[in-house]
Amino acid sequence: MNRGAIVKVYGSPYEQGFQQGKALTETIAKNVKLIKEHFEQANCDYEKYNLFVQKNVTFLQKNYPEQIEEMGGIADGSGLDYKDILFINIPAYFMMQYFPPECSMILARKNATADGGTYLIKNRDMRIGLEQVVIERHYSDGLVISEVSGAGTITYPAIGINNYGLALTTTGFWSKKTHVELNDVSSRHIFVNIHFPLTECKSVAEVVKHVEYTPRMNGLNIIAADKNDAVVIETTRDSMALAHDDGTGVIYRTNHYVFEENVNLNPDKQEYPSTFMRYERIGELLSELKNKIRFQDLFRILSDHKNEPLNSICRHPNSLSSAHTVSTSLVSLEDGELWTTLDNPCLQLPYSCVMTKSQ
Repeated sequence: MNRGAIVKVYGSPYEQGFQQGKALTETIAKNVKLIKEHFEQANCDYEKYNLFVQKNVTFLQKNYPEQIEEMGGIADGSGLDYKDILFINIPAYFMMQYFPPECSMILARKNATADGGTYLIKNRDMRIGLEQVVIERHYSDGLVISEVSGAGTITYPAIGINNYGLALTTTGFWSKKTHVELNDVSSRHIFVNIHFPLTECKSVAEVVKHVEYTPRMNGLNIIAADKNDAVVIETTRDSMALAHDDGTGVIYRTNHYVFEENVNLNPDKQEYPSTFMRYERIGELLSELKNKIRFQDLFRILSDHKNEPLNSICRHPNSLSSAHTVSTSLVSLEDGELWTTLDNPCLQLPYSCVMTKSQ
């Protein structure tokens, strides 16, 4: 990737979208093509899916019109069909057995780190190899947010930080034991969209309240951190369980639940070994560092290839599984920086995106 993978945008939602579309036209077109090709390969009913998308668009138009405006800006700036921009921004394809992303995330802070700093890192692993970009958003009220997302998508970023010193990331949850009510698409987000707490919240405490009242179709895992607190939240459709940093300074998750009240929803280990093997391997590698975790240690952990090709933390395309790491992103909270590889972490040095700190 080159420096064009970092795009700074300013102004209204439409203006920010237009700037993204103009800067990333070819990359966005590639992502649209990739998703459509996967739909064809999976023999999905394109017409029914578009009806599903439109129902969620109606929900967003009513409750979050700024997101629809930004999507319109992306379409106009890129010259691509507006329907295609909607298609890639309403990611119900993440719910399908062919496409769900499989990710790993780690928080290390205070006494667990060599310098006492706070670091939040995520591998975004996807079965669709969408091109990722960093969007640095500047708002008229002084708010600045940096997010890592698929080019052309403004919904459901992989990770983000705002200039109030708040960072968030997520990992998905996938199990046949949970039921998705498709009619919810008219009144709920598909998942918790961390763009909104990054826009509206300044602290972990505010994030917890935000998530509690966010209507959602599916569950996922969330880690949120500020300079004074950190929390992991396991969400389901109708509930949430959470734990603040217990003093160890380390929190991590893959794609299953850990809290006792949720483990009955987990897939069987034989059915989905990857999430459990990645979780166990992260724990092993963290325990070896003995509270001396450094920035580079976290990138090394997320570059680990033990249990490859199917169950390693750093995942590459192969003939047995199409899921692979499309970005690795690390927030250095006290520095106000977001570092991103936009590829497997073992292949690239991360790019740096420096935040404007609040006064």
